[in-house]
Amino acid sequence: MNYIHILLHFNEFHSSQMHLSEKERQALARAPHIIDSIPSSYERRPAYWQHVDEATWQSPLWQFDHRITSAQALAPFIALTPDEITAIERTASSFSMAISPHFIALMRDEYGAACPIRRQAIPTTAELLPSRDLLSDPLGERPRAIAPCAIHRYPDRALIYATPQCAMRCRHCTRRTRVGSEECVTQTDRTAAIDAICADENIRDVLISGGDPLALSNETLESIIAPLRACPHIDIIRLCTRMVSTMPQRFFDHQLIEMLSRYAPIYVNTQFNHPFEATRESIIAMKHLRSAGCILGNQSVLLKNINDNADDLEALYRFLTKHGCRPYYLFLCHVAQGTDHFRTTIDSGLAIMKHLRGRLSGLSIPHFVIDLPNGYGKVDLAPNSIVERDGRRIVFDNWFGEKVTYFEPQ
Repeated sequence: MNYIHILLHFNEFHSSQMHLSEKERQALARAPHIIDSIPSSYERRPAYWQHVDEATWQSPLWQFDHRITSAQALAPFIALTPDEITAIERTASSFSMAISPHFIALMRDEYGAACPIRRQAIPTTAELLPSRDLLSDPLGERPRAIAPCAIHRYPDRALIYATPQCAMRCRHCTRRTRVGSEECVTQTDRTAAIDAICADENIRDVLISGGDPLALSNETLESIIAPLRACPHIDIIRLCTRMVSTMPQRFFDHQLIEMLSRYAPIYVNTQFNHPFEATRESIIAMKHLRSAGCILGNQSVLLKNINDNADDLEALYRFLTKHGCRPYYLFLCHVAQGTDHFRTTIDSGLAIMKHLRGRLSGLSIPHFVIDLPNGYGKVDLAPNSIVERDGRRIVFDNWFGEKVTYFEPQ
């Protein structure tokens, strides 16, 4: 199903569902503190879109159809730097820009080019600098393909690359080479992937990823989920989507939510990287997903000069936990070509994790991990809290920096 068919599908199913139902408004009104301090992207929409009414703004069809893909189209919203203009032009053929209106509305003018939302969405010429340390296939997925769009990296897990389409092209994308090529993924490819996975009884956990699988129509998405749920040895189905952050309007489709509920529980892994991404629309999207029996987890990426500080991540994780989305992973930025300017040191991440340990409950603290280059798997990274050992005597450094002695049993 091509992009036009996706848009037509949205037009069919969202024409009467572009705004919150009265029941939803009443539910939010009963607990106004939940959303009072959280902005709506509609309320923050740029002056250029002030004529757009709320029903239109909250339409995924409209959001998809009005994605910004060129410097000229972006000019009414942002005073682009010369560097950004050059980068948008030079990345157009390899990993072109695409930003949803929802995400544009979250950009903060007062931060200029340093805005953490802007830096995730708008190219800079730093992407064009090659590095011997970086890879075009950082997760080593090509050698582990068992079908045109199926990857089998771990013994009990497999991934289906369902589509290259996204609501927004994140500049730190791990699969930027593959997504940028806009390779065609056909229904035949997806069927072959499902058949290969269902033929291997060792596979118990399947990730449906991309791109973003929520860029597919409800019918196409169900054609992937249904046979996987019918496969007796598959216990876990995961949807990997960033649309809860970048285009939460996708989850205002009650037919989508009803479809997902038929195959519950489905684990939905989303990606919020900064507290500026917290919106009323995202709260409602998470509410709908929870109502469908989905289990929500967040996979952040540690990004230099975007979220590599404890205060921003603490605020983000408090927001997510409050709304039923558990922080799952904090990834060290993958070694993908074009992302060197986003990479941080491991030590900086460890310092952030130590800070979070003392300020957040365990529910709100993700695993800090590195995905080793060339597909050698994830490794947990954690601050070393043991500072001294002497026989049974062990000295720990706690979250507050205090030295505490513990004696092991004899």
